[in-house]
Amino acid sequence: MSDAIVYNNNIIRKRGGSYLDKLKIVNRDLLKWIALFFMGIGHFLLYTADEFHFFGLSGPILKFFIQMEYIAPPIFFFFISEGYRYTHAKKRYFIRLLAMTLVTQIPYVLFHTYDQKHTISFDILMFLTNWNVIATLLLGFVAIAVWESIKHPALKTACLILCCTAGYFTEWSFWGVLFILSFYLFREHPWIRFAAYELLMMIYVLYISGFSIFGFHWLLFMVFSLPITFITLFYNGEKGHFPKLSKYFFYFFYPAHLLLIYIVKLMYQA
Repeated sequence: MSDAIVYNNNIIRKRGGSYLDKLKIVNRDLLKWIALFFMGIGHFLLYTADEFHFFGLSGPILKFFIQMEYIAPPIFFFFISEGYRYTHAKKRYFIRLLAMTLVTQIPYVLFHTYDQKHTISFDILMFLTNWNVIATLLLGFVAIAVWESIKHPALKTACLILCCTAGYFTEWSFWGVLFILSFYLFREHPWIRFAAYELLMMIYVLYISGFSIFGFHWLLFMVFSLPITFITLFYNGEKGHFPKLSKYFFYFFYPAHLLLIYIVKLMYQA
């Protein structure tokens, strides 16, 4: 078995194996870089399109890249579940997420205050009640820890409800916490995980569509379906060549790209 790797309790041979096994060519690093690329491009186009009109980019092309940024959150939700599963330093992981939540909140509030009010100010109420997506990741991590460490059913349920309630005040609300937890619960069963994700995502898109079947955002649902399809079919569970770089770069990139867009908008106004 020296030429095989194990992922989700399945032996995936580097030579031979099923046709689906041979499709698993995407490692952890590549998946993260794909998410970062589309998140960065999508956010930049979305929040600066009015200022620059993007040199004649047509509406459909612009909309495509803006929509594609939605593939990033589910990928990072998935990696929180993977991170909890494989890390031997869970306390250090928690502290890192907490620290980056606090660091990111400042550019996050500056960015969104300016985008919504077109004024250079710092909204204290937003700082206290509207937290960034890393806070969602943090609470998802805590929810997994609660699931694993608390055995009493009533106490476990109460703590999970508390995590989801706190999640309501973050960028992805309680939905992000539920996605992270579902990724973890079905970690050994990729196709059940796929089905659970699709069902939960359909409910989420229905929720943001105002529970209207006729107003259902099918395009958004299809974009949100891309990450789990990609993970299920192509992800091989391997680290890649630069695991530490991809591991820490997201924590730098997320607040930095918000700050960069904020500065670009200020320069345009000036």
